[in-house]
Amino acid sequence: MGRAFAHGPKPERSIVFLNVTAEERGLLGSEYYAANPLYSLAKTVADINTDALNPAGPARNFSQSGNAQSGLLDLLIADAKAAGLQFNPDPHPETGGFFRSDHFPFAKRGVPALSFGSGDDLVDGGKAAGDVARKDYISNHYHQPSDEWQAGWTFASMTHDLPVLYRVGSDLANSTQWPNWSADSEFRATRDATAAERK
Repeated sequence: MGRAFAHGPKPERSIVFLNVTAEERGLLGSEYYAANPLYSLAKTVADINTDALNPAGPARNFSQSGNAQSGLLDLLIADAKAAGLQFNPDPHPETGGFFRSDHFPFAKRGVPALSFGSGDDLVDGGKAAGDVARKDYISNHYHQPSDEWQAGWTFASMTHDLPVLYRVGSDLANSTQWPNWSADSEFRATRDATAAERK
């Protein structure tokens, strides 16, 4: 599972790529880092979880796990739109994916975070093909021994989506922006409590 997030005092920031493990066992890797961060979470600008990139092929849209609103999501939507990707809300928020993904240990500590999901409206086959690919993955691979790299994967969707995600991280790393959670978010108060550290 990978993620990129910017950190650091302004104006000098970096992008950190963090690979964690044991998501299936309760987000153990991401929880460990969030509890023992290399850099202060108060000065961590954002967390972008990239472990839901779709190997089925490029799509016209993208989503995120859950429906949490933040300035980080606004930035991603704007950059994705410029790259021809439309944002669609999580089609299955009832599965609780927001609370079971590796960005959650950061979110609950106040860091603006999201889990990017490649879209289901595939360039080759549309929504019908995207639904077939999703159902196959959930039924036959998700959290099973076969949930691993496959020789037949195309990386075309990843090469389309990753530059968008990198652009968001790079823009934040090279700016003085501090995106925050929406005013009604349950994570907003935790983030606001550390605001003085970002002055």
